[in-house]
Amino acid sequence: MGKIYLIRHGETDANRTFQFQGHIDNPLNSKGLRQAAALGKYYENIELDAVYSSSMQRARQTATPLAQFHGVDLQPLDELKEVSFGDWEGLSYDEIKAKWGYQLELFFKQPAQCRMPGGESFDDVAKRVQAAYNMIIEANSGKNIAIVSHGGVVRVQLCLLLGLDINKLWMFGVHNASTTCIGRWQDRFTIEYVNDTHYLHDHVNSDGIKFPK
Repeated sequence: MGKIYLIRHGETDANRTFQFQGHIDNPLNSKGLRQAAALGKYYENIELDAVYSSSMQRARQTATPLAQFHGVDLQPLDELKEVSFGDWEGLSYDEIKAKWGYQLELFFKQPAQCRMPGGESFDDVAKRVQAAYNMIIEANSGKNIAIVSHGGVVRVQLCLLLGLDINKLWMFGVHNASTTCIGRWQDRFTIEYVNDTHYLHDHVNSDGIKFPK
């Protein structure tokens, strides 16, 4: 039985200011880098056979400590990039609502069908994520895998794994640097836990390094 760890990247400045970043290739901010370090420290005691990530900078920065500790190559994939928000990228919720109010409402009610102006729908994302997922599973049968990506992509992966309508994706909370664990037995999948961030809470590890919230 292998386990699949779905991990969202650490915080960026756009996350902090609630901007839609999508395909804008933002790096982690200082808090995000600390989150990536805490994530890496936590995973020292978890067996990982392979580490994949979105090809975007914020995901690769989050995944790097995991790959380095376990002595495996980080494998970035374009198919795991965040949904493209098109003309919404770089804008806040309020700015988008003022110009695209109806589409923004549809974005939350029917995300599978809502195609952002100049961007993608979550149905588009599901197609490329499914292709990446099929390749990853085929290459790592029975192994423990970490897949570091984005909030939208993790939600889509959960819907695909559990056979849910993509329009249900907002049912899942996915915080920065969180882990969602899926158990796999043959072709069956079970959720072991969702959106775990306990390792990001205030603590001092054995090296005396404090990782703030």
